Amino acid sequence: MIPDHSSRSLDQIAALHERCVAGLMTGTSMDGLDVAICRIARGERLTFKLLAFETVPMPDDLRWELAPERLDGIASVARVNQRLGDYFADALAKVIAASSYRLDLIGSHGQTVYHEHGVTSLQLGDPGPLAARFCCPVVSDFRMNDIALGGSGAPLVPYVDQRLLARQGEALLAINIGGIANFTALPGDRMALDQVLGMDCGPGNMLMDGLARRWSRGQETADIDGRLALRGSVDQPLLAWLQSHPYFAETPRPSAGREQFGDDFLDTILAKAGTNLDDDHEVSSLMATLAAFTVWAIFDAYRRFVAGSSPVAHVIVSGGGSRNPALTTGLQNAFGNIPVSASDSLGLPVDAKEAIAFAILASDRIDRRATNLPSVTGARRQALLGKITEC
Repeated sequence: MIPDHSSRSLDQIAALHERCVAGLMTGTSMDGLDVAICRIARGERLTFKLLAFETVPMPDDLRWELAPERLDGIASVARVNQRLGDYFADALAKVIAASSYRLDLIGSHGQTVYHEHGVTSLQLGDPGPLAARFCCPVVSDFRMNDIALGGSGAPLVPYVDQRLLARQGEALLAINIGGIANFTALPGDRMALDQVLGMDCGPGNMLMDGLARRWSRGQETADIDGRLALRGSVDQPLLAWLQSHPYFAETPRPSAGREQFGDDFLDTILAKAGTNLDDDHEVSSLMATLAAFTVWAIFDAYRRFVAGSSPVAHVIVSGGGSRNPALTTGLQNAFGNIPVSASDSLGLPVDAKEAIAFAILASDRIDRRATNLPSVTGARRQALLGKITEC
């Protein structure tokens, strides 16, 4: 049963010393909605406590509707936008059903269906059902204000990385491996916001997830525990061909998504490799090659854009890819003597990080804190991110 919620004004929520905030995130893999319930204390020094976290699977028919080839008109986009909003509300209700949490605020990233670097970005999932169901404000559509100021609208998590992970005197690299891999390079001076660097690196789990779905005929959505990749051998000529993708020639690397590394590119890879999806040996070899490609893309971005000017002392990894030993072992080998560890070691659960991030971004929006980093996105100045829907 959903706890009874009475509506508070934005001013009342802004005045709260602590807020109970839900952060909702669904990534490019579209496998489910990450729901994080956080207790966030307002103030210059950010503190939070994760009260609950769960990934609520996305219904197969909704995922089917979100395929790019089916979003072929205004009517289909409008309908799936509403369906996603209802799914988000149902998922959040499921997570808090057994609790007595009273939500003060919700931050909802939405499902990205189109992203064009520096031009536009579209996240679906109408916030209305969330606001109506829980009688609290919803902050959504986080990217467009940054784009309006000449930025790329992505990545946004570097701001949260800086607030949660930055350490005085120690430069860190925070890597997140979701559908797309990205990182934040945090300088040793935790107050030097203009020196924070962040960027998308290339594919994270996206290509590997797509291959797992095709190989298993939809029964598996990922290479769980790297089982396929770890028993395969890297196809070096194919890896070299993947590394020649024009995306990697751009400086700095632009924000990325399914447009670059989605199903169309996987089709091209399968044709190039001539992989027989019924041959487990061939599939394992391709999976190992895709894992090596992800590791290379991350380390190459670090080598080209960070290492020469601000080498890091520690690498922190989060996201679903941090549970894949084919990726984590590859990263440790690539970074050599620089220690690589999961963000769990710093009190930031690897699976929940991005959902926590959007809870924090929502809370800071209510406090009217600018949450984009121009050194990351390229925007002309900092800005308030997110539009507010009230009940």
